Amino acid sequence: MSEQSTLEDLLVDEEALNEELLAETVGRYAQIGKDSGDLIPNERYNDLNSKRKIVVALMAQKALHELGMADDEWVTPSDISSMSGVKKGTVYPSVRDLDDEGILRSEDGEYMLPSVNLEKAKEFLAED
Repeated sequence: MSEQSTLEDLLVDEEALNEELLAETVGRYAQIGKDSGDLIPNERYNDLNSKRKIVVALMAQKALHELGMADDEWVTPSDISSMSGVKKGTVYPSVRDLDDEGILRSEDGEYMLPSVNLEKAKEFLAED
């Protein structure tokens, strides 16, 4: 006899963080400095285009926030540039595009990657 599903089984916590997915995806491209909180890229990261580097940086920012190493997961384009190594002039149009594509969320000139979009971000990074 199988358990019967209820409509409540459909409910999920939209803000719940899938830590395993986040760690696996960021870890594929970079590590995070334990003391500095800096993004430490690997060869795969260096092969990414600018938009994908930005997504990895925002995923790392989410991880830092969840680890208590960052006060907020919202960051400015200048912060994104510093974290990702992508020039500011490239960050601005890239984050607008990523927001339009529904990967990032923007508010008052700051950006973040919502937890509900982690899978979408992983798939974006895997695209050729």
